[in-house]
Amino acid sequence: MLHFATIGLSCLMMLGTLGAAPCASLGNDGDLRYCDTIVYDENGGSNHTTEIIRRDYITREKTKYDLALMIPDFTFSPAVSSCAAVAGSNLIGFYDRYDENLIPNHKSGTLYGTAYCYSIQDDAVAELTRQLYDLMGTDETGTTEEQFVDGIKAFCKSKGKSVTTTSCMSSGSIDYSKAKTYIEANQPIVLFVSGYNVGFMSEDDHYDSVGYTISPANHVMVGFGYKECHYVTTTGNISDYFFNVASGLAIRPSGVYNINLKTRIIDALAVKIY
Repeated sequence: MLHFATIGLSCLMMLGTLGAAPCASLGNDGDLRYCDTIVYDENGGSNHTTEIIRRDYITREKTKYDLALMIPDFTFSPAVSSCAAVAGSNLIGFYDRYDENLIPNHKSGTLYGTAYCYSIQDDAVAELTRQLYDLMGTDETGTTEEQFVDGIKAFCKSKGKSVTTTSCMSSGSIDYSKAKTYIEANQPIVLFVSGYNVGFMSEDDHYDSVGYTISPANHVMVGFGYKECHYVTTTGNISDYFFNVASGLAIRPSGVYNINLKTRIIDALAVKIY
């Protein structure tokens, strides 16, 4: 027997629950829908797994770029199948820094020198996510990419704002260099993925270690930076490529997403709100 569950314990099935955004994969119309379903069986098994990957190296070359010291990493889920709405809130939360009319009664964050730290979620963020859930036409089967974009545009239009989206895909695969260029132009990347990972990286003098939470589900996350690591090891050269993401998951609201680890990127949209 299978049981739907929250990330960590039990599934978020009630309105107004704080936590991750669970979803299904296909709607009745056959369109791909994004909605992270977590299933536990009666023996305690789960379709979420954990994995630790360690890179022992002789030398390492690391490049990183972040749009904020602390990114918006909201996880409030107003109902089932709301991962797209949560991702939309993180996206709009980012741009609220530049126009706080986007999320009324919410302080977007604080600037410490040259480092910006976004504020945690509050009632205003919860209300935003509820609005996006409705505007995106989300139901128990989730949200399509088209619905996500239409919902973001409808919300921004109501605030007197415009939206442009640019795909960072080439021949069905992520164009990582293109995505990096848009991030450096201060545009977050919305990631529509089938199967995903979110990890925490720890670094030592001679090795890096990343502990991942991994799921086969369809999901939406927002990339607010990138990191790449090029290793020279005793057995050869290895390169890892990451986005620094707001995951929408209560157990790990932010972390690194390895673009090559048990995942398929369906689309990656650079989004500008102005």
